[in-house]
This record gives sequence, C-alpha cells and structure tokens, in this order.
Amino acid sequence: MWTRAATIVVLAIVIGPAVGQTPSATDPELHTQRQLYAIESFGAFRRTILQGDFTPKVTLAKVMAKRPTIGVGTVADARGEITIYDGKLIISYGKEAPHPAATSEPAALLAIATVSGWQTIIVEHDVAPDDIDAFLSQTSGAHGLNAGGPFPFEIRGTLTSYVMHVNAAPTNGPHGMGQPIAITRETKGDAITGMVAGLYVSPDLVGIVSHGGTRNHSHWVAPDEKSTAHLDRWGLKAGAALLLPKP
Repeated sequence: MWTRAATIVVLAIVIGPAVGQTPSATDPELHTQRQLYAIESFGAFRRTILQGDFTPKVTLAKVMAKRPTIGVGTVADARGEITIYDGKLIISYGKEAPHPAATSEPAALLAIATVSGWQTIIVEHDVAPDDIDAFLSQTSGAHGLNAGGPFPFEIRGTLTSYVMHVNAAPTNGPHGMGQPIAITRETKGDAITGMVAGLYVSPDLVGIVSHGGTRNHSHWVAPDEKSTAHLDRWGLKAGAALLLPKP
C-alpha cells in the first residue's frame, strides 16, 4: 500500500549484469557462517556486480528447513527478490509469468539469520537515507548489541525518500563497476508504509552480504506480506518500530 508517494514504476537497469561463470563451490566467500544469530550467507554480492554471477547457490527448500527468522536475497538468473520476514518466505518477480513453488526456487544470493526474541525501539526522530547505517549501529549499541554487527533487524512503519527494485532478467551485457547488474522494475517515492527485513553486517561481510559501501542489506515487505523489493535507498519516519535481537 503506497502512502503520500508520487510513485514511479519503471523498467530500469541498475548497477551490474546477471550472467557469468559459476565460481567454485569450495570458495569460502560463497558460503559464510556466524554462530551469533545463526547468520549464514550463500553467494557474494560483489560477484553479482563484478562477474554477473546469478547462478544457483542454494535451494529455498533447504534454507527454509533451517527455520530462519530473517532472510534477504535474489532469485537465480536475476528473476526476482527473496525475503524471509518473521519466518515467512516471500518472493516477488520482475516479470509476469508462470513461476514454480517458492521453496523449489534456487537463490543466487541469500543471507539468513535466526532470532529467538526481539526488543522493540520506537524511532524518536526522522532518519535520512544517508544516516541509516549510523542509526542502526548507534541504536544497536545503545541496546546491548555489538554496534559493529552483524545482527538482523526488522522495521515496521513508514519509509521515506525510498528507491527500491525487483530483478526481472539478466542484462547479458558486460560486467563490472558502473555496468548494470540486472534489468529491474524500479519504484521510488516520498513515503511508503510496510515492513523491513534486514541485516546490518560487520566489515568482513561487506561485499558478501551487503553491497560495497553500505553496512545494511534490507528489503521492503508490503503490509499484506505478499510482495517485497530490495531497498536501494531509504529513510525512516519518526514513530516507526525498530526490532533488534534481545541481548
């Protein structure tokens, strides 16, 4: 549900291609694990940018068997976005077409985490898009977590100044910085209600779980929990609820 938004939906190309050689399955960058919150990643963000690697890394049936609380990633072959919110699997596709059962889909990139209990913090002031990383770090540190990450989080409320996308197809073009990653369906606006599933990562996971230059990998979830999108840029309106793991 869109609110107070001059929403623009376009078929756009964003940073980097979608096809490429599959790196070795033994490459440690393509499968990382952290004991805290059972954080686990499959694939590496930088590989999608530099190599156009949208090859399958794990099936969602295997992932969901682990009962994760949170998950963010992309469908293999750059066909859509994957979110796990409060344990519920949600997939949005960039093109209208018949699709297989959600759990049979493979992910090209996915990070998951499990939370046994949440603490809720009400956001007391608006947070600008450029300040989201600092806000997550400072707030987590003030509430008993390691401010350097990694940790999962959820948000319920209104996002501001947002840009988000859903992958639709590979570009089949050149790979590398400054090149498009995939053909996408992009949406932007001034404000939108809904939820966020995300991970704030430690520096060693930047470029693996998150895009280079940012410490969070976050997805918007519609209020009815039936659609989702990758958040490229977003702020927060005061009054939103930030959920962090209990220390």
